[in-house]
Parts: sequence; C-alpha cells; structure tokens
Amino acid sequence: MEFSFSSKYPFTSEAKQKVEGSSLELNDEMMERAVQRVVTALKGKAEAPLEHGDERGTPYHIHPSDELLELGSYAAARMMLAHLRNRFLINKFAVAEAKRASSFMGKDSEENLRKLGDELGINPQEFEGKLALPVYQYASFSPRSIDYRLIFRNVKNGFVEVTRHEVIRLMEEAVKGKMESYKPLQNPPQIIRDYSQKLMVLVPKETVLKMSFKEGDNPPCIEKLLEGAKAHQNLNHQARLVLAIYLLARNVPVEKVQAIFSNLPDYEDRKTKYQLDHIIKRGYSMPSCATMLSYGLCVADCRIGSPIRWKGKVEPWKKGKGSSS
Repeated sequence: MEFSFSSKYPFTSEAKQKVEGSSLELNDEMMERAVQRVVTALKGKAEAPLEHGDERGTPYHIHPSDELLELGSYAAARMMLAHLRNRFLINKFAVAEAKRASSFMGKDSEENLRKLGDELGINPQEFEGKLALPVYQYASFSPRSIDYRLIFRNVKNGFVEVTRHEVIRLMEEAVKGKMESYKPLQNPPQIIRDYSQKLMVLVPKETVLKMSFKEGDNPPCIEKLLEGAKAHQNLNHQARLVLAIYLLARNVPVEKVQAIFSNLPDYEDRKTKYQLDHIIKRGYSMPSCATMLSYGLCVADCRIGSPIRWKGKVEPWKKGKGSSS
C-alpha cells in the first residue's frame, strides 16, 4: 500500500492545503484518533502507518481513502496541544512525529526527499563528487551531538560533507523543531476542549516532575542541565551522560536520577535504567571542566577543575547512598 506525500509528512504545506481545500470537519472519530496519536507519542513510539508486509513502527493501518482522516487527526492533535500549552506533551509529540517522518524518509524516493528538503530548508547537493550541505543549513539543524560538531567534519568552501543517512537525521531535527513551535489556541472549538480534557486524564501523573535540587547546590553547568530537564528539553547524549554521572557521584538514588530523566521527551524507562546501571558498573568518573568545555556544556568560569568539586550546599538526602528524600 503506497501512501501519499501528505500522509507521510502531515506537517507540510501540501498536507495543509489538502485539509483546507476539503470539507473536512472535526468529529469524534478524528478526535479519538488524535488522542491516540498523542498517547502513542507519550509511550515513546514513532507511530507510522504500516505499508503492506512492513512490520516496523506500531501496528495500525490506514487506507488511502482515509487520508483526510489521518491528516485531520494530526491537525486535531496539534490543536489540542496548542490549547493545553503543555510543554511536556508538545515536546513528546514533536519527538514522536519527527521519528515517524524519519521512518518514511529512509525508504522514500530521492524526489520526495528533495521536495521535503525544500519544505524544511535542507538542500543537499553534489560538491566535488560528494553529498554536501551549505554550512548554514548544516549548523541550523545538526543534532546536539559531538559527532556532528563542525570541528569534526570535512568542511570546504562553505559546504559540509554528509551522507544520505546524516541528511535524513538533520531533516528529522528540522521536523522536531517545526513541531515544537506553536501558537496558543485562544478560543478552540468545544470538541477540542472536551477531548483535551480526555487526553489529560490519560497522561501519566508521574510526567510532572518535582525537582529536589535548590539553586546553588550544584555548579552552573549542572544547574543548566537540571533546568533543561525540568523544562522538558531533549538533552543530547553528552549532556545526559554528564548529568547521570554527576548525580550518581553525589549519591543521588538511582530511582531519583531516573525520575529526573523521565521528564525528557524521548524517555524510555527500561533503556534509562540499563544505562544508569551500566554507568555504575563501569565506574565512570566525572568529566573535567576542560572536557565539559569541549562538549559545549561549560557555562561559567568556575575554576574548580571538575563539576564534582563544587562546594555548594548539599541536601541531607544527597549525603548518603540509599538515603531518601
């Protein structure tokens, strides 16, 4: 079963034009589908319609004749999130929709990728026989990962050499950024209000994180990471690793560290627990301030050598391993 460009990428102007040019109206079927779409995002899954014989993604199917329903459910989900103004839900939805789009990009035609790239502002081209992106496009959408830092890339005459896989990864980031931006919905239709309430009933209560740290307890670099977690930001790999090592080194119980990470948009319970156990088992030491600087995580001239040497106030529950708050 082949899906249209709009069905694969419902955030595009083509999809928007299809919805606006139709007689589509919000109804219960569409709203139920929209709620399902957000709930699936909360579970950390990239929900994508399955093509015939394809077993990736989550198991639901659509028929081409249901395209408008699919596009309408996306639009309705966005309307609910704009009405709720819940940053956690918005970021979770953004991550899931970006991964959904990426799952299509990997097997899509070059023509469609170019079309999508034009929409997102990412236009790879051949430069000296290799695939490359203008530096400004690469810098605008590259993931916050050390592997994508320009210092480690082959840059020449204003172009950055990339692979097809890396282009798709950058496009995924562009989609996520597009999803994270929204305009508050001031006077939504009653059906949006009703289903928004229904959606919030299904949101796990543990997604509302209560931070246990007080300002000044930790060095500025760690404070910034904790604030990022509190604001539901999608911290990169180095930031997560540093934060986990720091918290564990300060004898914060594993379950509390996991609670902090559960606030991140792409949080996965089992994966996070495995990674924390791995850090403990391997005995990872806290990166130095110089390493933090190379990661782009240093935010102040503390001159302490390592964040772990910070001498700020320490809450009682942080002093002893296994103690509780």
